[in-house]
Amino acid sequence: MVFDSALIGFGALVGLSLGLTGSGGSILAIPLLVYGAGLPMQQALAVSLLMVASIAAFGAVRQTITKQINWRAAILFSLGGIIISPLVVTLTHDADETLRLILFALLMLIVAWRMIQTSKNLTPENTPEHEQSHPNFMKVAVGGGLAGTLAGFFGVGGGFIIVPLLTLIFAMPYAQAVGTSLASIALISSSALAGHFIKGVTFDIGMLVNFIGGGVLGMLIGIFVMNKIPERMAKRVFAAITAALAIFMLIDKLILHQGGAL
Repeated sequence: MVFDSALIGFGALVGLSLGLTGSGGSILAIPLLVYGAGLPMQQALAVSLLMVASIAAFGAVRQTITKQINWRAAILFSLGGIIISPLVVTLTHDADETLRLILFALLMLIVAWRMIQTSKNLTPENTPEHEQSHPNFMKVAVGGGLAGTLAGFFGVGGGFIIVPLLTLIFAMPYAQAVGTSLASIALISSSALAGHFIKGVTFDIGMLVNFIGGGVLGMLIGIFVMNKIPERMAKRVFAAITAALAIFMLIDKLILHQGGAL
């Protein structure tokens, strides 16, 4: 197997974002795979899901050891996404690649905007106590279903909506929400990935090893420094990267290639 420094670097950037913010990493994977590694969209979706599921699972195990994860909340939240994501994969497998990339770029801009919001995270100290022990299961189902839809159509883990929803629905602190979101991302992404396998998508093992290996390295670094730098700073850095990539994709598809295929 040949080590590819570019793929390792791409994976490290994705893992770093997941480790620092519990979100944003998977939203970076698609443009890095499509434009950086030159993969077709369908293959990039499957690789993104496998990579995100792998490094999120690794991070979830790591956070379990440090007791920064709520597995009950993760499983409850993920049930809807586990059911919906493979259905979305099957229904949208033949969607136009250019349209999917344009919609994905718009999603990236939404994610970037969400990451730079300065509103305070909801915590147990300012949330009614009964919400933590008795979460609203309609909100849990809707939130999990939305995360599953995003995983199925865009190949993302949905951490950018999972983290705030976990703090809101289960009234958990930010650090625990990040750890819990990693478990949810791993579960939902694995289910969506199964949908791609059913549709016959394949990929190169050597490429996966380089990309996932870089992701694990980035995840370890992100988890290590998560409590050492301001949350707002980390989110703004990755928001800027995400917005820049989204703008590049929109210019490429709508202006340079005028909606043409890659």
